Amino acid sequence: MAFPPSVVQEAWRRSGGRCECRRTAHNHPYVRCNKELVWENRGATGQRGCWEAHHVTAGGPDIASNCEILCCDCHAGTATYGRP
Repeated sequence: MAFPPSVVQEAWRRSGGRCECRRTAHNHPYVRCNKELVWENRGATGQRGCWEAHHVTAGGPDIASNCEILCCDCHAGTATYGRP
């Protein structure tokens, strides 16, 4: 399911507008990717600062604690690598 806008906004504030990915398979283990993102570029693949809201636990609830903000590169890698 899709996150309600209020949940995405809460997760975005928590992220500080930066990618929250910590996946070891994405070559930034134990530290955040931390790539700077642009609010207006959600889902805009190929754009500077593009990002997407992603479920931490697939099929889990659409709440802020289950929502992570990922840059396009990290988001694309979740289908290949999964969580850590």
